[in-house]
Amino acid sequence: MDPHLSLRLQQLQENLAISAKAIAETTEHLALLVPIPDQSISETSSTGAQSPKSTVTHGFSTSGELEKEKFELQQNGVPYLRTTAPKRHSLFSARSSISTLTADENPGARLLDDWSENFVLCEQEAIEAYTYLYRMRDVNPSPQRRRPSALGLQMSCSDMLPVPENLQDSLKLWRPVWDFLTIVLVVVDALVLPLLLAWPELSYSGSFWSGYYEVTPVFWMVDIVLNFSRAILSENRKAALLGYLCTWFLFDGFLVTLDLVLLLQLVPESVKALTMARLLRTAKFRHAITAVESRLAANGYIKVVNFSTILQCVTFIFGVNHTLACVTFYVGRTRQQQQDSNWLDAYNIMDRPMSFQYMISFNWVIAEYTPAPYPFTAQNELEQALMLAIILTCLPMLGAQIGIISGTLNLMNEKAKERDHVKRDLQRWLRKTRVRKSLHQRVVAALDDVLGSQESPLDVKDPLALNFLPSSLIEELQVVSTGEKLSIHPFFSMLMDERLDFRGRLASAFVMQVAVQGELIFTADRKAEGIFIAIHGGFQFIPSKNESMSLKATSRRKSTYWNNECWFAELALYTTRTHSSTLSSATYAKALTLTAQGFLQAVKEHPAIVVAAHEYASCLLRLHQKRAHFVENTWELPPLSWSLESVAGTQLAELLDPGTSHLHAFKLEEEQVDEIKEHIHELREEDGVYYELNCQEDAKHATLSMLCLTWLVRGQHSSMVACQDSGRLTSASWQAIQELTQVGEMTFEELNGLMVLLGIRGICKSVDFAKLCPPSERKKPEQVLCYTVESLEHYLPSLACLAPESYLHLTAVVRMLAEFNFAQFLQGENNPHAIWLLACSLEREGERVLKMCLLAQVCILCGVTGSSTLTGSLFLNELNGRCLVKALSCLKQVQDLEPHVVYWRYITSRAEALNLFVHTASHLVLARLACLTRCVEPQGIVELQKAWLDLTGREREVLMDVFLLDGHAHKALMFAYLPLFLTNARANHDVGLLAGLKFLVEIYEKLLRHKCLMLSGPTVRVDMSSLAMVMKDVEDVPTLRKCFDFAKIVRHENGVTVLLTSASYQVLTGQLVQHTRSTDMLEQLAQQQTRLESAILAKVPRARTSVFVSECQSDMFESIHV
Repeated sequence: MDPHLSLRLQQLQENLAISAKAIAETTEHLALLVPIPDQSISETSSTGAQSPKSTVTHGFSTSGELEKEKFELQQNGVPYLRTTAPKRHSLFSARSSISTLTADENPGARLLDDWSENFVLCEQEAIEAYTYLYRMRDVNPSPQRRRPSALGLQMSCSDMLPVPENLQDSLKLWRPVWDFLTIVLVVVDALVLPLLLAWPELSYSGSFWSGYYEVTPVFWMVDIVLNFSRAILSENRKAALLGYLCTWFLFDGFLVTLDLVLLLQLVPESVKALTMARLLRTAKFRHAITAVESRLAANGYIKVVNFSTILQCVTFIFGVNHTLACVTFYVGRTRQQQQDSNWLDAYNIMDRPMSFQYMISFNWVIAEYTPAPYPFTAQNELEQALMLAIILTCLPMLGAQIGIISGTLNLMNEKAKERDHVKRDLQRWLRKTRVRKSLHQRVVAALDDVLGSQESPLDVKDPLALNFLPSSLIEELQVVSTGEKLSIHPFFSMLMDERLDFRGRLASAFVMQVAVQGELIFTADRKAEGIFIAIHGGFQFIPSKNESMSLKATSRRKSTYWNNECWFAELALYTTRTHSSTLSSATYAKALTLTAQGFLQAVKEHPAIVVAAHEYASCLLRLHQKRAHFVENTWELPPLSWSLESVAGTQLAELLDPGTSHLHAFKLEEEQVDEIKEHIHELREEDGVYYELNCQEDAKHATLSMLCLTWLVRGQHSSMVACQDSGRLTSASWQAIQELTQVGEMTFEELNGLMVLLGIRGICKSVDFAKLCPPSERKKPEQVLCYTVESLEHYLPSLACLAPESYLHLTAVVRMLAEFNFAQFLQGENNPHAIWLLACSLEREGERVLKMCLLAQVCILCGVTGSSTLTGSLFLNELNGRCLVKALSCLKQVQDLEPHVVYWRYITSRAEALNLFVHTASHLVLARLACLTRCVEPQGIVELQKAWLDLTGREREVLMDVFLLDGHAHKALMFAYLPLFLTNARANHDVGLLAGLKFLVEIYEKLLRHKCLMLSGPTVRVDMSSLAMVMKDVEDVPTLRKCFDFAKIVRHENGVTVLLTSASYQVLTGQLVQHTRSTDMLEQLAQQQTRLESAILAKVPRARTSVFVSECQSDMFESIHV
């Protein structure tokens, strides 16, 4: 610490001690003029002989005699603000233009701070984009995806059939195999058919070739079936079928028919030459070999393609000469059988062996179009015509094929010369620059690796035509090229959809990384920067050698991964990670890389993509945490199924590909409704919706809620309390609940509607089920429930089977449930504005709906313990039952009293049950605190009173604003999860209720500094769930305060979110320690000032001591400022 600051702080302490002594002497003199109460606050709180009732009342009345409180209680028990409300609490304050929603963070999955904040800021704007996609889905129910299989989801539209993944994999595997078999059979036909024409004795009955041509027609018939299957399973089925029927089907059908005609011997021997028509299948040879070459070229095997071209030319020359030689012999033999002059008899060829006969014929054919003389000549007109045809056709054919061979060889030579030239230039430059020998060898070896690879820069050059194309087309070509490479990744493939208008930004965000053989891509124990997608070459993945690593897991992992096969370190895009493995290049390799910051920058202006990425990342992190023990040492290489499941967990997946959700299997047809009217189909363990959505806990809650409704209707008190050991619900409270809910007056239709409501309500909490709703209706489960009742009844059997009258009752209750949260009212979490919303809903729906709504709320609360037991309700004990009776009694008066009167009357009744009679505003604050801390016994009031009295006057005034402003006539903040926050603070012995209240004051003041009350609406909702969760385990208040210093206050349309950052969690875990002595000294000074102020206020009036306090404060603040 700075020595000057230390010296100044010491002087400040000495000055404070002198000031305190002077104030004490002055107060002794003033005490003679001011009457001091007989019983001080400290004495009251420390005496145990008085009852809680008298203690609380007397303590607050004493403080009230010294100074007037900020609020005054009216005769109806409603607090009234004495002074004019500040402008920030006015309903006419400025409104924010920010439009977003809160984020429901998963406590177990902590994303990067930027992702969490951007999600909160972008969710509302993303809903607008999703709504547009949802409407477009209704207009165009069968959108065409360029790569639907890349999502790993099934297409289900009217023009396409769902293709199972195993069938797709089988087709991909068998296509090259079938092409290879086609090439082999066509080559065999080209060799054997001419021989069988010239020498028919080779195909005698029972010979190999005779049996061969009896079997091959089956292969070609199967080929036709496979072509039809590929056309049916293609993306555009109609176009593919029509194209095949008009082209290859006619060709294949003719040749298969010819095979069957020849097999059945339906043609005479005189037209046996018709068998040569089978050679038309050489066209399929060209088609198949082109497909194989395309695959080779796509994988970078350019040299193989060049050698294939030369081999095809040589094969073509040989095949043509082979066929002509056999035809020449066949013509001579035909003339011999007709006893005409022929070249076979003229030169005694028939006396020679068959192999010699073939070679003589082959030599004669070649000699006809070469300058070499040959002694044979044609002996008849047919033979002479054949020779002329050979000369006229073979000369151009030979020249063309020789030209192709020469061109290919020249191209290969030029490439080799260019590679040698590049290598020599590099070696010359290295020698002139006098590079050391080891580096020289490494550079030359790397160049050899690059130039010898399948994607050598010399083999793949940008064509000159690109210089003449517009930039828009060039950019589109680059996007298409990158998109094809990203197609292996399900999430990025989905983001490349044209409707999202994000392809260009995503493609430009990726950077190409090139590595030579043996180069390290990333190493263990280094910070992970982002994702690596392999697009070319091989990569060596080496997991860390950790003793805790599962041997079974490592044995299943390959060590080398090739292009377009996998990606690495995807989790680094969304959370901070350290590499636990090493990745190097096994060959000359290329990878597309994307950093977390690059991805965030790319999606910054696309809210829909931000939300989709957040949903995808959250699901991916949850899957990783479930298997963290087994895959932590190889987290860089996640299974493909994780990405597919995470993509399916996003809203975009269902919007871009309607019908992909497995929930569509539950949609009922009209004839199925009658089959399931007798039971609640959703709760079945075999095929129920709850269990299909993995919502077993919600299913138990729904079951117990329905049981509680049954027990209330039948008056089965013993069944309700069967599981309660102590503090059982008494018969008086049970009867009071029955009377207040008027369950005995409910009609069958009303009870039937409530029963179905309780059965389906838990389903609407499922994120997967919410995807069936429009994006604008997914903000809260109540909104999902409203839309489900109105438009998704065919997905819920119980709702689809409901009678019309019961359905009308149910819809009215659902609308009222969306307006009023009974559980928040029960624990004082909301404010009088919520009662006003209930009153408005009551005017619209009617009193009968209010009774049904309250009964449903009671049953829902009773069912919260369903996961523990179904033999009664653990919630509805005597203490909670009394709270329910008071809440129901007050809400029954909504139609007769003002909303704020109803609200504060309930709070007051809860306090009176705890022997706290409300006479002042402080009493009312204490009463609401009793509700918020879930205090149901009088002993808890003593702790609340002590914490309240230990607060300073300024802190009490702030808390009065927090708890007494109604949020209707005056703007107020409504802290969501405040009961959990205070309960956890109270349960944490290192924090305590007093520190929790002081910290709440700090939160409130920070929210005011951020102008959070300037947001629209009379009540601004503050989501403090993250703070409430950490309050339970935080070690001390300074740690909590430092954690809050790193938090972000995110404002959005519907409220404010207190968002803990990664630095906040590092403070909690001790990874980030910022401890300075100056901070401790400043805290001590603040405590001294607080004690000094309390001592002054306890002895003299505030007006007479303000001078002393102001002088001390000014001196302190001046010292701190210096």
